Amino acid sequence: MTSLTVGVITYQRPDKLARLLASLEAVAQPEPWTWSHTVVVDNDPAGSAKATVEAWSDRIPGLSYIAEQNTGLSVARNRAVDAAIDASSSWLAFIDDDEEASSQWLAELAQTQIATDADAVVGNTTFAFESPPPGWLDDSGVYDFSPDSADKADTDYVSTNNLLLRTALVDNLGPLFDERFSKTGGEDHHLGHRLVRGNYKLVQSTGALTTEWVPADRMELRTVAKRLQRDGNTLAIVDLSFATTDAERNKVRFHHLVEGLAKLPLGAARAVLFGAKQGKSGIVRGLKTSLIGVGQLKAVAGKDVLGYHVAANDTHANPL
Repeated sequence: MTSLTVGVITYQRPDKLARLLASLEAVAQPEPWTWSHTVVVDNDPAGSAKATVEAWSDRIPGLSYIAEQNTGLSVARNRAVDAAIDASSSWLAFIDDDEEASSQWLAELAQTQIATDADAVVGNTTFAFESPPPGWLDDSGVYDFSPDSADKADTDYVSTNNLLLRTALVDNLGPLFDERFSKTGGEDHHLGHRLVRGNYKLVQSTGALTTEWVPADRMELRTVAKRLQRDGNTLAIVDLSFATTDAERNKVRFHHLVEGLAKLPLGAARAVLFGAKQGKSGIVRGLKTSLIGVGQLKAVAGKDVLGYHVAANDTHANPL
């Protein structure tokens, strides 16, 4: 019997977690596999998710709660991997606490893996807004998403908001999520690079659908700008993490310096062009390129654009 564990990382979002758990209650078994365990790793030292998890304990397969006192995404995700291994599950399916799963989510992931013999399967996520978005955001393309690859085709992209992983990967790779990315994010992209470099098979499942809900505070212009900078920052710091010598690090920095600088005027030109046709949404659509470049340049300068559990300051010294 092939056993599967569902892993959820949560941080101070009990209402969103409850919505996710409600959707999981309706998810079908991934036949011929068995969904036997579900683990919620609470990354809030105050344990804000415990009561929510307990309320759903009899309604979702093998639901358990783990309090992880050491905050950070990589730490929490590794804890979920350990829990899946302890449960003797061959597979771990990650989903985020701000999402909802479709009823066939696990079945589609399992069928894609069986058809391709993949080591990891990346699902398909769409975005929905918790309140009506401003017109400029809805038309800007910031939250538009389509899979990079066709269904069951190879991919080199990993996103842990909707991901199936073979737990035996730990045997060769050790901890799957690098703790250097705990506070910045990008731990999933780093894992994707490790899997590709190790010749593991990654494939896309367009039918394994989840919906990510975007709250009002993620619709603000400054938040969107930071999100885009973080995308560029992640590109650079993940590349830097694989450099083993000063010469390699300097080569990576130079690459992202040149690319980041090139994106500044390119994005500005696009903003003028798109803005003339679409107004504010066109300006934002164009500036996406510049903001990603800014993120790359911050990484070159030794700064991370922090994405998680951060108070007032959005940068700190880059350990890479």
